Amino acid sequence: MPYGYLGQNTPNQTVSNSGVFSISDVASLEKQGKLGGSLELIEEQTASTVSVLDFTNLGNYDVHYMTFSNFQADTSTTDYVCGRLSNNGGTSFISTANHQRGFFRINTSGTTADINGTTFTEFNSFFSIDSDYPSSQGYAYFYNLLDSSKYSFVTFHTFNSAGYYIYFGGYVLPVAETHNAIRIFTLTNNMQTGTAKLYGVKQLWVL
Repeated sequence: MPYGYLGQNTPNQTVSNSGVFSISDVASLEKQGKLGGSLELIEEQTASTVSVLDFTNLGNYDVHYMTFSNFQADTSTTDYVCGRLSNNGGTSFISTANHQRGFFRINTSGTTADINGTTFTEFNSFFSIDSDYPSSQGYAYFYNLLDSSKYSFVTFHTFNSAGYYIYFGGYVLPVAETHNAIRIFTLTNNMQTGTAKLYGVKQLWVL
């Protein structure tokens, strides 16, 4: 379909891309995956009594988006679902004690806490899992992973079922290098169930 512009009578696209798309144009372009900010599924993995989910294909994106659905433990011992990055395509994953975190936590009783630290060996943690509780869910954004000149950042928002907590915050690995694989893993036991989907986020158009 042809796409028009609002905001001027006769847009001159040979000179500039001035004007704005109409709402219907935006909806159509987004549905086709042609609008900046659209998500493109890279890979989906489902846990079945495993401790590790490795994503070694990150495509070519500045921003990655991951969803976590139906994560449950295989025991009644509370475990933590964490993350690590790789700089060699997933042959190994970085475990130096310089991962930093800062997030806000609130539970259903209204109890709140600020969680922070600078000496973790992983992104600790996206949420907890425990077979005595419902499954945990959420999402995370990963920034600058493939840019060797920038630190890698993560922001996340999750429901931690073990204790009925909501988490909101982020992590940073303060090393400027290419990080080309992501590991989601438990510290002690296994993930009985859980589906993680990794997407690439298309760059926004500049009009």
